[in-house]
Order: sequence, then C-alpha cells, then structure tokens
Amino acid sequence: MPPWFPASFCSLYIAMLTILWLLSLFLPASCAQLLVTCAYKGLCQQALLSGNDVVLQCDHLQAYWYFSSFQGEDPFLVSSLPNIKKLPGGSLQLNKPQPSQTGLYRCEDNNTALVVEYEIDFQDVTMLHITHKGLGQNPLQNQSLSLGREEMVFTHWEPWQDCNRCGVPGERKRLGYCYIQESLENPMPCWLYLGDEKVWSSRLRPEMQVEACLVPCNESEELIQPFFTSDISKLGQSTNNVQLTCPLASIYR
Repeated sequence: MPPWFPASFCSLYIAMLTILWLLSLFLPASCAQLLVTCAYKGLCQQALLSGNDVVLQCDHLQAYWYFSSFQGEDPFLVSSLPNIKKLPGGSLQLNKPQPSQTGLYRCEDNNTALVVEYEIDFQDVTMLHITHKGLGQNPLQNQSLSLGREEMVFTHWEPWQDCNRCGVPGERKRLGYCYIQESLENPMPCWLYLGDEKVWSSRLRPEMQVEACLVPCNESEELIQPFFTSDISKLGQSTNNVQLTCPLASIYR
C-alpha cells in the first residue's frame, strides 16, 4: 500500500480483504458442483461428464441410496463407494465420478419407498472433442450406428454458458453430450442406450464448443467475489511437478 494513502483507507482495505478471505473459507463447496434435480417419485435421465463433481437431489433426511450399473449386478448401498457420500439433507454427492459409475441411482426412504431415481451417463471427459468457432473448427457430425436398429448418433447441446470476462473480449463455452436415437423412439445418452454392449466408435464421445464473446460488466455481481490463496514458494523444494486446481471451478459453469 503506498505510504501516502490515508490510514482510514488502509484499515478499510484490510477489512475488505479479511471479509473476502473469510468468505472463501466458509463458502459451501456445493456451489462448484452441478445440482441435478428430478420430480418426486420420478425417473430422470441425465448425461454428465466424468471427473466433475455433481449432486443428485433427494429431499429426505433418512434417505438410502442404491446404485446398479448396466452389467446385470444387483443394486447395492452406495456407502461402499469411496468417492460418494450422502449429504445431511439426503442428497448424494459424487466427487470426480468415473465412466464406470454410469447407471441407476435410486433414493428410498426409511420404509424402502421410492423417493426419486436417476439414470446417469458419466461420459468420459478424457474423450472430450473440443472445437473453437473462431478458428473455423467444426463439431462432430451426426453418424449412423450399425447395431441393426437404424440408430443415429448425435450431440445434444446444452445452452451457452456465461462469458468468462466482462468489459473486454472473452470466451464462453457450451457442452454437448453423446446421444443415440432409434427411428420413432426418444433419444438416450449413449452409454445408457448401449448398456453392456461392446461397441467402439470415434463418434461416441462428448463435446465442448468455444466461441468469442463481449459482454458489459455488472458492478453489483463483480463487487465481491470469493478467492483462495496458497503459498507456493517452496513447491520446487519438494517436487518437480505440481497440479493447481481452483476449489470453486466447474466445467458446468
């Protein structure tokens, strides 16, 4: 801080930094996770990306969650899976879910009655096909799949996300998921449709498209943003490689 700044301003500045630091400590991690919802006693299908945290909603304090893949196994309590935990309100939090965790997630109450269930397809993020409109790169084209039922593989695109900067040129992205549709049937996420069928095709993959954007700033939204700090001055003494991650980052926003 320059020495000519008034002491009162310095005190205010330090107080603001302290508040922001405290907010960063106590801001719930769930704001960085995608919340998936479904109607009471409903069955909802959803395609998502592996390796990105997600929460499946179930509003029941004594909820029991069961999982079954499409490999013919019986449903089992998800408490045995290390990257999954039940939240206090009953919802299910999945940390960095893997493609192998594609399947049916069923929430029951303490009387074994259905509350809600989800069929989730965790599509492999390492296979993500990325294109930039400004560079003339094209997304994947629709393609037929030879399984004998006139299947068509296509990408179901999500809406464009917010621009990553304001007041200056930035970029925004949208996610696209692999879907398969039979003639006269509703489309399904690819690996929910395929189940245990052993099929390989370079077209069976999720997508991300990026484009340039320019939006004005909203001062009320930009005034207070949480931030995190870390001392990295000694990293080189203990390791030659390091991976830095942002606790509030998410590919879904």
